[in-house]
Amino acid sequence: MLLGVGGVGKTTLAYRLMGLSIRPTVTLRPGVYRLYVANKEINLIDVPGQYVVEVVQNFAKMWTFYVDKAVYMYDVLHYDTLRSLVEIHSGLLDRGIKPFKRLAVVGNKMDLAREYGFQVEADEIAAAVGANEIYYISALKDDAKDLLKVVL
Repeated sequence: MLLGVGGVGKTTLAYRLMGLSIRPTVTLRPGVYRLYVANKEINLIDVPGQYVVEVVQNFAKMWTFYVDKAVYMYDVLHYDTLRSLVEIHSGLLDRGIKPFKRLAVVGNKMDLAREYGFQVEADEIAAAVGANEIYYISALKDDAKDLLKVVL
């Protein structure tokens, strides 16, 4: 399950893992992307929403399942996208939803962070939401094999 506000790179990550080279547009409805890795089926669920309230509402509407891992994504150049993860997490918990076994926080757009010389670190927020893992990636530029580690 990929969660985060609009523009953080959730769909870009899904497309790269699928091997698609088309440029993603705004996600308007849930996307389910099926991958096969070492005889294992992996379903990525890309939840639509540009704002926290939309992400929470859209996930709540479609939630009828339990997933192995939630991937909370943010843009490493924008603190507000990291802060929104706490709001998404709280919004889900307020609705009685905790549909995942493991949680990772993923800072995306590291290629731009290197170019601009700064990044927003996720340690405190990751601890606040109970994340087991933190990754820093460039969904657009990193090798797909490295990106696969995020969802596995």
